Amino acid sequence: MLMYTRCLVKVFLLSMAILTLPNIATATIIFRASPTGRSDIYIMNDDSSHIRQLTNTLISEYDPLLSPDHKHILFRRDLGGEGQQLDIFIMDVDGSNERRLTFHPKNDGSPTWSPDGRHIAFSSSRSGNREIHIMEIASRTIRKLTKNEAGEAYSSAPNWSPDGQHILHEQIIAGGGRHIYITDVNGKKTRPFLKGPQPHLNGDVVISKYAPRWSPNGQHVMYYEAHLRFEPARVVRLANHLIIVDERGRNPKQLNIPKDWRIYSAHWGNNGTEILFAAEENGLQNLTNVRNYDIYRYRNPSGKITQITDTPHKEFDPHWVSGALPVSPKGKQVKQWVEIKVEK
Repeated sequence: MLMYTRCLVKVFLLSMAILTLPNIATATIIFRASPTGRSDIYIMNDDSSHIRQLTNTLISEYDPLLSPDHKHILFRRDLGGEGQQLDIFIMDVDGSNERRLTFHPKNDGSPTWSPDGRHIAFSSSRSGNREIHIMEIASRTIRKLTKNEAGEAYSSAPNWSPDGQHILHEQIIAGGGRHIYITDVNGKKTRPFLKGPQPHLNGDVVISKYAPRWSPNGQHVMYYEAHLRFEPARVVRLANHLIIVDERGRNPKQLNIPKDWRIYSAHWGNNGTEILFAAEENGLQNLTNVRNYDIYRYRNPSGKITQITDTPHKEFDPHWVSGALPVSPKGKQVKQWVEIKVEK
């Protein structure tokens, strides 16, 4: 079985097709992929060169995120399988020196870095309700940031502002979908972030907003919006969008992504003019549970989309940083993917 798994990974690395810009690496992409059915963390240049597999366990890793100083990667690991025990880990950027940060029996997830790299924020139900918590990495001291009434609201998916003063997060309101809220880092004030009319119900359609992300300069916020209809035996996804607003939650702009694509996750480029996202083309028409997400590059404001990965497997959670990382992981074989240039 181990030899078979290694063969699958080898085929994945050697046969992965790249649809990209001219072959000049200008940034590094960290992402997760699942050629073997589980999720592992990978790293590559944005011209598809120098791909390395950073984790290789019998369980899955999710949500890789590079530290502000580009020396460490934050991620969560499914220790129990099937989401039974999720904890947060950290490792060096070359995949070495792995450390476990959380040990609570309740699931911890959606970790994000503070701008100075000394703290992380994450979501956890360790206090009984799902809330945002903050950990000081050096001491492992944890404090609860949000304070919801049990059964009425839950907080998840935090994202730290570049000035270090605020945390954006999802606010799940019982019977009312997902909203975008903002909380001061001192925990004294939590309020809705988006301004203007915010319909969350349109007849039998629920409009939910997910995964807020500050731009690197703090002047904009990107989030994901899904239009869902709940039927007796299934949930139908009618539409999904990536939307950008200003730092005050105003002036929404919908990105020009084909309307039948199913979007999974997105992240800003460090210069704020480009966005990486994972999506499945024609995904809204695909009603099966068999998904094939790839990574794409969106140029703002032109709206030009360039496909980065094209495999029969899934690639998710791309995180993009400007410049190549000055490391070559010891003992990790470097691969070159096939390059095919196609722009949409």
